[in-house]
Amino acid sequence: MKTQAAASLAFAAAVAAASPASAEWQVDSGVAIVSPAANNSTMELLAVSCGDPYQVEVYSRGGPVRPDPGGDGAAVETDYFYKPGKVEARIDGVVFRLAAAGSDAAVVLFAEGKAADNHLAPLGAAFIEALKGGTRLTLAFDATPDADAQDGSPHETVAEFPLAGARAALEEALAACR
Repeated sequence: MKTQAAASLAFAAAVAAASPASAEWQVDSGVAIVSPAANNSTMELLAVSCGDPYQVEVYSRGGPVRPDPGGDGAAVETDYFYKPGKVEARIDGVVFRLAAAGSDAAVVLFAEGKAADNHLAPLGAAFIEALKGGTRLTLAFDATPDADAQDGSPHETVAEFPLAGARAALEEALAACR
């Protein structure tokens, strides 16, 4: 397994090369990565690798995931780390409730867990299998305390990732997890 610093450097290079127009899965240094195809946020890259048992990270422009500041560039305060109900993944209509933790370079996603564990639990095989077999992943954050999405849900900060090609990339990147 590689160090966080080495992984951060590899992802920084991948983020610089990635663009929504070419959102397809790739494997870089043993990590499966993809850019969002549609986005109203600062999310730039999703990375999946081996962890405990899996590690899913979201790389974002300028710090934590937040709504895209648009033309005014004003960053919005976020309030979703270590809190239940603030992050969800939707894979072809199936909802996975997640929780977020921060790291130096990314937002690390976990399954939603117990309060005694800061609401963080390991992501299970069901999530990874859904990624492999799905067509679209929507990551949705309730990043701001006062804003709601147009559909009335609290998850106003959203990015959609294509899952075509995810199976091959994930199987290659996660082969060492077994």
